[in-house]
Amino acid sequence: MKIERTQHIGHYGVTFMVIRLVVLPANRQTLANLCLLEAGRSANEVRYRLLDLYEKMLAGNLPCTVTVVIAKPLTRQQADLLNERGIIIALLLAGAFSAPIRPFSKPAANVVATSVGLTTKSIIRSYHAGDVIIGIEGQVEGGIGPQRSMSALVVPFLGG
Repeated sequence: MKIERTQHIGHYGVTFMVIRLVVLPANRQTLANLCLLEAGRSANEVRYRLLDLYEKMLAGNLPCTVTVVIAKPLTRQQADLLNERGIIIALLLAGAFSAPIRPFSKPAANVVATSVGLTTKSIIRSYHAGDVIIGIEGQVEGGIGPQRSMSALVVPFLGG
């Protein structure tokens, strides 16, 4: 199994370790023992999700390209920027849902805007300093056509 490791600096200065590997059916069991030092205490969870993603891909005898992206722990500034983005999305959705109602009833539009904004904000995740963002993507070419599947998780900072 060929493993390639690179580093990428994304939006808001978040630094990611990008691990790309090509998995053949004969290498499937190696995913359970893959060395993921960057994942820290969540390495077992990442390996489990890797195996699960590979099984879902139903690659058969075709090679499956897997990419694992592990962020370095977020700084306070990076977490605040990501949270600010969530607030902007909540405000945009609140405005979009309340705009058609405003000409008929401003109080009703305010209720809709508040409800949509609060609901959206409760759904969008809040990030904290020390959180680690992990993404996994699998891709298979051939067979019935290209297939792609993704999984993501955020490992919260537990202090210490």
